[in-house]
Amino acid sequence: MEWLGGLEGKVREAAERLEALRQENRKLSAQVRDLESRLAAASGAETAPADAGWQEERAEIRRRVESLTATLEALIEEDLP
Repeated sequence: MEWLGGLEGKVREAAERLEALRQENRKLSAQVRDLESRLAAASGAETAPADAGWQEERAEIRRRVESLTATLEALIEEDLP
C-alpha cells in the first residue's frame, strides 16, 4: 500500500498546483481586462509609433493569457467525469 500513499501525495500536489494555476489565471485575466480598459480610455490620445509598440505588447500579453487559460481549461475538462 506504500505505492498508494505516494500516488495520493502526487494527486494532492497536482490538485494544489491546479488551484494555484486557477488563481493565477483569474489574476491575469483581471489584469488583462484592466489593461484593455485603460487602453480603451487612452485610445483618444494615440501616437503612431508608441501605439504600435503598445499594440504588440498587448497582443503578446493576450496570447500568453489565452494560452494559460487554455491549459487550465484542459485540466478542468480532464477533472470532469
